[in-house]
Amino acid sequence: MVAGRTPAEASLAKPLELGYAPWMILQEDIEDLFRTVPLLASVPRTLWQVTHLGGITNRSYRLQARDLDLVLRWPGASASRYLDRGAEPANARAVAELGLAPRVLAAAPAQGWYITAYETGARPLDDTDFAQIEILGEAIDLLTRLHRAAIRFPFQQGLFQASDLYLGLAPTQHLLDLRRRLDPVKAALARHPMPLSPCHIDPNPANFLRCADGRLQLIDWEFAAMEEPLWDLAAMTMDAETAEHAGLISAVIGAAQLPRFELYKTSLNLVAASWCEVEIAAGNDSAELVTLREQRIQRLEQRLADPRHVIWLQQA
Repeated sequence: MVAGRTPAEASLAKPLELGYAPWMILQEDIEDLFRTVPLLASVPRTLWQVTHLGGITNRSYRLQARDLDLVLRWPGASASRYLDRGAEPANARAVAELGLAPRVLAAAPAQGWYITAYETGARPLDDTDFAQIEILGEAIDLLTRLHRAAIRFPFQQGLFQASDLYLGLAPTQHLLDLRRRLDPVKAALARHPMPLSPCHIDPNPANFLRCADGRLQLIDWEFAAMEEPLWDLAAMTMDAETAEHAGLISAVIGAAQLPRFELYKTSLNLVAASWCEVEIAAGNDSAELVTLREQRIQRLEQRLADPRHVIWLQQA
């Protein structure tokens, strides 16, 4: 998944019931779990009801039998080129212990899969939720709890390492030209780096679950890393320009960090566009990816042409 998706992009990853069948047969290595994982093997395979949940780079399944209601998250192959799949189960477990994510019940870091409890009655947020300043503020509060937590994710790369990684896997002249135009941003951000914190990296609306009891939880920890908290905050508000949004962010990071925050928003457009290009080149058939890539490119060009961009560079 790409860091910094807009609400429109987030709809791609929103869990959808793509298929339900009590006797759905899965690929062989997933079927093996019903025989080898004690949690699943405690129930005969014929009693398990399987619901295929949506996603762009992963496969997730709801597994129901007797009094068990679970979610199996199985890693997709394409993202293994730029992610450490073994880290996600440990990331999810660490955050679950903070009460910010569903509890992990079984996992195999070597294979990258893990099983959590299904949050009955929960629903993913969407663009209409993030359009409400109160709900967006609640999501920011949850992320701030993560940023202040005493945990460490094993991964760290940085904004430009991320975009350069994606561009190395799927280079296009237009994106490479845009990357060169961001060299002054890279230099500006290098002047006064902020301390690194545990970050989600992909806080799009669909990765927030509104539980039946009103709590918010975060799911999908494949991109989680130690980064500046501005990454998460900018990713949630990439296209937001209102005074209300600025006030929300300023309350968390302080007004002096707003220019740096704005440069993160600019740069994440390239991260998003180059990620889309990688997935397209790998044969990902999500039709919206081309549109999303073009939207992110257009937004990046708009921000580079914004008269405030020079000021942000000077003040970051």
